[in-house]
Amino acid sequence: MFQHPSEFVTFKASPHLPGVELYSARLVDHAFSPHVHDGYSLGAIEAGVERFRYQGEEHIAPAGTLVLLNPDELHTGQAEVDSGWTYQMLYIEPATLLQMTGSEAFFPDAAVHDPVLANTYRATFRQMWNAPDDIAFLSGFTHLVDVVVARYGRNARDVQPTSPRERQRMAGMQRVIDCIEAHLDETLSIETLAAEAGLSVFHFVRSFSATFHATPHQYLQARRAARAKSLLARRATPSDAAAAAGLTDQSHLNRWFKRTYGVTPAQYQQQIGTRPQGYVRT
Repeated sequence: MFQHPSEFVTFKASPHLPGVELYSARLVDHAFSPHVHDGYSLGAIEAGVERFRYQGEEHIAPAGTLVLLNPDELHTGQAEVDSGWTYQMLYIEPATLLQMTGSEAFFPDAAVHDPVLANTYRATFRQMWNAPDDIAFLSGFTHLVDVVVARYGRNARDVQPTSPRERQRMAGMQRVIDCIEAHLDETLSIETLAAEAGLSVFHFVRSFSATFHATPHQYLQARRAARAKSLLARRATPSDAAAAAGLTDQSHLNRWFKRTYGVTPAQYQQQIGTRPQGYVRT
């Protein structure tokens, strides 16, 4: 599965709170291709050092660092040192966090060195992973997320563009995102996306890349992988997930999924318990 014998990736869907996924990994040689998550990605580096690109900047995250990523933001991930890095993540759907906090959270800093809170995070994460019931899980989850949001989160409405020109530009980019999301299972053209933004093709590529720190192609591929992951979590077969995400076939999905999430679609479904009953891999 992995080139290095000490590498592992494990997902676990919370049986106690819908919209929350737990993730634990140690990686040395594996490098994640640019990808996105539908929800918030809140984690802590336990050992080693990770390097990742997020919002157009390179970040170095040593042990004791909190990694706080907003939804649908393209990012990468790889080891910065020969020994790799070990970390845990919580993937939280926006609706779940909104229900908890009462406002739409935004994390302005992707990597924050806070060894004390990182230690608390790791201890609470382990308790949540082994929680025997919803009381134990929700007690730890609520306390941990409340502390992280209170210390490092902001209200998303406070960081919206203010100038009319910038609002107009962002509205055009949002139309592009909506178009991509609505047609992930189809073949999209650059002309179609540029028309949604009201720009020429070349101006659109430059503007999109400056806004999202990724090319339209990179973003489209990342959204397709995220769509497939969401469907697999809802018990879709890998072949159906591949078709719905606009990937040519299941083998294409297998390659992309492994590069993006560190496991194959079948391994992911087995780990979170959503393997379709009676499904035989083809």
